[in-house]
Amino acid sequence: MAASETALPPPKVRIGISSCLLGQEVRYNGGHKRDDFLVGTLGPFVEWVPVCPEVELGMGVPRPAIRLERIGGDVRLRMPSTGEDLTDAMRDFSRRRVEDLAAMSLDGYVLKKDSPSCGMEKVKIYRGAGAPSKDGRGVFAETLVARLPHLPVEEEGRLKDPKLRENFITRVFVHHSWQEGEKEGWTRAGLIRFHERHKLLLMARNQSAVRRLETLLDEASRSGSVRDLVIEYREGLTEILSRPATRRGQRGLV
Repeated sequence: MAASETALPPPKVRIGISSCLLGQEVRYNGGHKRDDFLVGTLGPFVEWVPVCPEVELGMGVPRPAIRLERIGGDVRLRMPSTGEDLTDAMRDFSRRRVEDLAAMSLDGYVLKKDSPSCGMEKVKIYRGAGAPSKDGRGVFAETLVARLPHLPVEEEGRLKDPKLRENFITRVFVHHSWQEGEKEGWTRAGLIRFHERHKLLLMARNQSAVRRLETLLDEASRSGSVRDLVIEYREGLTEILSRPATRRGQRGLV
């Protein structure tokens, strides 16, 4: 076979990640949190985009610890050892950095759990001398999920659950397929082909929601704008993929 006819390997998916999970020594104490599954198992199939909001903000390594604190009706990012409030600086940085990431067409993101900048859920929020609540979200993570609501996002801790791990990987590759469709430009026919290609994995998650998408596609084939169809379809797609496949759903496909 001529060199020009040699099949090229498929492009790797591009996933943002908290830098410490790759083994980079960027944590407040100069350490890292290298995750063997992410680096060793998933890594060969992925182009990682590492981000450490605290280092990129200029806080240095090592650095004093920071935490979320509830002050009045607001949650602030503060450095207890000095009393410095980093909330506004981190929010400004996060907005700029997430815009850069949005332009990179990421297919997913893995965040560091419990981090006051990167934690996705159940981050400690301190208030006075009492025990902290565990209902916070890191400042950077909050900006990320608000700006990119369809992006598959998970924490490395949750990825230790086989069902959540499988679902995250599925979401990443479906998101990659969706972005390929966007590059070509969506048509009604193209959206129908996308749906047929992914129908079984969607049915394994929520069959009634899949039927609603099919009704949407059928009705839109006769009227309405493609742009509105794409927006509504993607909302439904994201909702279906937010939950792992179930045994009941899989049995229904046999």
